[in-house]
Amino acid sequence: MNKMDLNMTSQAAEEENKPAGFLGTVKRILIFALPLVVIAGFIALFVLVLATGPRPKEKDNTAHPPAVQFATAQARPTTIGITVQGEASPRNEATLAAQVAGRVVWVSPNFSAGGAFREGEVILRIDAADYQLAAVRARAQVAQAEEALAREEAESELARQDWQALGRGEPTPLAVREPQLAQARAQLASAQAALRSAELDLSRASIRAPFTGRIRERRANVGDYVGPSSPVAVMFDTSSMEIRVPLTDSDLTAMRLPVGFTATAANAGPRAEVSSVMGGRIQTWEGRLVRTEASIDARTRLVYGVVEVRDPFATTHAAPLAPGMFVTARLQGSGSENLVAAPRNALKRNEYVYVITADNTIQVRQVRPAQTTADEVLFRDGVADGERLVVSVLSQPREGMAVTPIASAAQEAEAAAAAEAAPAAQPQEQLDIRQ
Repeated sequence: MNKMDLNMTSQAAEEENKPAGFLGTVKRILIFALPLVVIAGFIALFVLVLATGPRPKEKDNTAHPPAVQFATAQARPTTIGITVQGEASPRNEATLAAQVAGRVVWVSPNFSAGGAFREGEVILRIDAADYQLAAVRARAQVAQAEEALAREEAESELARQDWQALGRGEPTPLAVREPQLAQARAQLASAQAALRSAELDLSRASIRAPFTGRIRERRANVGDYVGPSSPVAVMFDTSSMEIRVPLTDSDLTAMRLPVGFTATAANAGPRAEVSSVMGGRIQTWEGRLVRTEASIDARTRLVYGVVEVRDPFATTHAAPLAPGMFVTARLQGSGSENLVAAPRNALKRNEYVYVITADNTIQVRQVRPAQTTADEVLFRDGVADGERLVVSVLSQPREGMAVTPIASAAQEAEAAAAAEAAPAAQPQEQLDIRQ
């Protein structure tokens, strides 16, 4: 093959290779450009969606009033009552002691712990032989003194008559034996006093009950020798029993009682229902708060009142109110009065209420409740009937603060009950109309 043939062959090969090289270049361009095209398409679609989609609403930065639950205050006739506790003790209790010395020779069959005695009844007797003899001697001395006085009076009268017979004027005291007469009268008075003393000692040999009551403790028996001031028994009065109960300032205000109160005929004091559990059953007695002490306890800041139960051992009671019993006393006010009631959680910090006004703002009001229980609080003043009171927790309340009121669950339940009662009354009303 010559040179010319080689040149022709190479030219033919180049002509065959030209189209193949162009197509490869195009393919390579397409391979690299296709992802870019896809990405560009997605970008264009995203921009189109953003341009044609709904625009988000602008956020309202205005602060909404906080939501609070409320309850409506309701006025109703109510009798104020408080519950207090205390220990029963007798109004009168005495330690009986001998006033004369001697040996105990007799005791009453009732002379034992729990024995009952009437006022003036003999409890025990002391050997009175010595005192009887002393009374006899005293009577003899009185008789002698009376005889001596009679003799002196006669002699004095004779001396006066003799003096007048002599006609010497007014006699001197010595002439008519006035000193001797005065001495005889003094001796008679002394003898009579000795007789009364002997009779008094004789009467004191019998120890009697100072009041109607019962024996709490016996301290002497037959054969014991007792002297003056020797205790023989402890006795308590059963005509009345007293319960000393603690009262706070709020209790006094609720019952409208002053410090140092004493019951009178015009104001007998609040009624009290005294109760105690005995043998698994509740026993009750009727009483009254008859007085309050005139001082305040410096340690507890309490005033103590006294509830009196009369005739606690009467057979009309199922059980006696005995000394030492721990009882509960429910004190009742003097009468029914119109008070405004609200749920207990309407009272904030024990002295404030948050009233929701007509324009749904808060009015902070300082109040003094008439009575507070576990469930509700009662007001004499400061809260009006129908006012809405906040019963939920409200942080940082302030005067004029705007709120969103929401009825409490109890309020909704009352509304539902009223709605259910209304249809039931409608048929009855229609029936009456038809009749």
